[in-house]
Amino acid sequence: MDTKKLLLAVRLAETLHFGKAAELENMAQSGLSAQIAKLESDLGFRLFIRANRRVALTEAGERFIEKARVLIDCMQDSIAECRAIAENKRAVVRVGFFGDQAAEYTHPIFSLFQRLNPDIRLVFVELQMTNQIQSLIGGKVDVVLMRLPTYDERLEYIELFQESRVAVVPSTHEFATRQSLTVADLLDKPFAIPTEGAPHDLISYWSLADIREEPSRIAAFVNSIPEVIAAVAYSGAFDTFPVSLSKTYYHPGIKYVPISDASSNTMTLATLNGNRSPVIMALRNCASQALGISI
Repeated sequence: MDTKKLLLAVRLAETLHFGKAAELENMAQSGLSAQIAKLESDLGFRLFIRANRRVALTEAGERFIEKARVLIDCMQDSIAECRAIAENKRAVVRVGFFGDQAAEYTHPIFSLFQRLNPDIRLVFVELQMTNQIQSLIGGKVDVVLMRLPTYDERLEYIELFQESRVAVVPSTHEFATRQSLTVADLLDKPFAIPTEGAPHDLISYWSLADIREEPSRIAAFVNSIPEVIAAVAYSGAFDTFPVSLSKTYYHPGIKYVPISDASSNTMTLATLNGNRSPVIMALRNCASQALGISI
């Protein structure tokens, strides 16, 4: 399938306006329309609904664009990696991350790595709640900045640091005015729950189901931090975050409230079991130096 047509479809999905999308792609609107029509003909189904000068995605189109974005991102990462190898003959380490990466330690770790390892190229890949383990197992990334508890026997977890949790509550709820909450305060609340495919222990921990000893009430299914925040702000959901996330994501519809008795969580470098490649060992060494710990 023509990659250019995929890129044009994604652009149109972002703007939902043929004129704006054509302008951004520096092409005639008629040319864009023809390319989209050809793509839909090749696929055998409609991606967009065109009515009354308005453009909207069909249900099939929404799913297709979601998948197309993943394919394009993967292709671009692969091209960047291969270009670095072909042109510069530099080793590459692909670092997967979700959310806040390694909080305030992210920059010290990777700036030190760049300084000490100028011949190794860093490629960062943003992951979702559902694909962190799969991205390592499948070879999409070499290492993931991953929070526990998320355990898989195929992986090795190198502990970096621990931090406390905060509750994420709607700004209109009475809890938003509290100085702190307890776990018991949150046990009967509906949570923003990761979509199907996320590790069970991850879901259980962040939604307090491990304390409740039964599944949480569900306010919304989510796949990213912005989706969690929107669910809390507008759908009456609750959630728990590591405290570092409260310093990274601001939204007027939510409040972060410390949880006085919640267990802390651990940030790790996760790799495949037994991976002792030079680039991974170099990254471990830099994390050790930056954090002042032995790993």
